Amino acid sequence: MHLTQKVVLITGASSGIGAAAARAFAAAGAHLVLAARDRARLNELARGLPGRVLAVPTDITDPQQTAALVQRAVGEFGRLDVLVNNAGVGLAAPVATLTAGDLRAALEVNLLGPLALTQTALPFLRRRRGQVIFVSSVVGLRALPYLGGYAATKAALDRLSESLRVELADTGVAVTLLRPGTTSTGFSTRRLGQGNERRKLNSQAATPEQVAAALVRATHQRTRVAYVKYGDWLNTAVSLLAPRLADRLLGWAFAWKQG
Repeated sequence: MHLTQKVVLITGASSGIGAAAARAFAAAGAHLVLAARDRARLNELARGLPGRVLAVPTDITDPQQTAALVQRAVGEFGRLDVLVNNAGVGLAAPVATLTAGDLRAALEVNLLGPLALTQTALPFLRRRRGQVIFVSSVVGLRALPYLGGYAATKAALDRLSESLRVELADTGVAVTLLRPGTTSTGFSTRRLGQGNERRKLNSQAATPEQVAAALVRATHQRTRVAYVKYGDWLNTAVSLLAPRLADRLLGWAFAWKQG
């Protein structure tokens, strides 16, 4: 898909991956609809971008706000070509102490919000033979210690996207799942839960700009499943093909980092 003058809606756009994605799509010539809860940061980002940009402060856990977001987008541009479901919240806690309240809150942002927004946007995306992108995580396929709750929300998002892809196969709407690995954003400092786990970012962590570049590339190619780094794909493959080995490697890695 060529992005010049395509209308791209991005949630979670005020910081991190979302803000980097906004810059990358704007550089590719797209018109943007940016959504996030932080009005001030969202407007500041929008003012610095080229082209046509509509900033709509939105809480994606509120179905009325997500419906209004889509209506604002279509009202401003007359169409919608790409929906990037990027908004998310972290959750870190041992499974033994994971609370139902924290898990429900994470599900609202990571699963139910994207579901409601996608359902609202689909009629307009069908008209344009557009694209839905879900920003998931490698932990949606293979959970890490202390991230079981977060991984569960991303696994649910993965399964939702797989079903939707087949359901929309004859409509011309593409469904893309992006699975980033560790990314150097402030995401882990704003997460739910009481987990003590604090993985150190290292040279293997992707930057938000690298994730954004993968998003733009996946949009151009209408990719089914995309990874940011080769190592993300390789680690996932090892986990699926040799799960016992993956368990041992993860155990050693976390013991070393916490030692």
